[in-house]
Amino acid sequence: MKTQKQPGLVPTEELPSYFRSEGIAYKTLGSVNLGFGHGKDQYCLYDYPAPADDETMGLFCEWHTEDYFDVDTGPHVAIGLRGPVKDDPHRGRGLAIGILANSVCLPDAPGQPVPLFDGCPDAPGGPSFFIEDFSGNDGAAPISDWQLCRGRHLPLLKGNGIYRIDIHVSKNHAWAGVWQVTETRSANGSVSRVYEFMDQVACSDAGPGFDGSPCPEDPADNGRGNAFIGSGFSDPETRSRVNHIYMAHWKNRV
Repeated sequence: MKTQKQPGLVPTEELPSYFRSEGIAYKTLGSVNLGFGHGKDQYCLYDYPAPADDETMGLFCEWHTEDYFDVDTGPHVAIGLRGPVKDDPHRGRGLAIGILANSVCLPDAPGQPVPLFDGCPDAPGGPSFFIEDFSGNDGAAPISDWQLCRGRHLPLLKGNGIYRIDIHVSKNHAWAGVWQVTETRSANGSVSRVYEFMDQVACSDAGPGFDGSPCPEDPADNGRGNAFIGSGFSDPETRSRVNHIYMAHWKNRV
């Protein structure tokens, strides 16, 4: 097991000035409501200039969970970057986060649990996250082919919370970190924010990830820059939203 060094964080409100001061190209992408339901799309696709092979693409956002976890259907959010197909949202690599389980019991075989996401909580699952290869998740490939690191439990991930999510993806590396955001309003109406680091996941072909998982170069990564934010297995009556969404790219750091 690698020792995890807590990553640094640029507060959300300082991201634009940080990007400009560092000469990092970025786009501001506003917000999106999730848990759409009732036949509406379950994802939002973003167009972005293609990063070079020696560049990292990043997505930075805040997730307001609202009542998203009120119905136990295994709701989770997927965020993928550097997808190879412009009009297909389920491509690239990135993060799966939400209520995820290590197994499921099917109605016709209640005593024979089927393995799901390695490292995630026992059925019916709980708040956790992992790095996913969305290009490899074609509906037929085994989970072990596209779950790129063991799931990690996030006990502080709950409803009606605010969570800052950072994701960095290059051709041979994927990383994600999560912080809990606490807002306090003073008597004069001003709002102060505290960011509490929760956990991180990673994989890299330069060496094992934090849990020992390798992350070989994605053969499907052909320099496309688009990204997606999507919702999976959510109840149509529940909602959450993602705002303060930024995408950026920069030269890989050695």
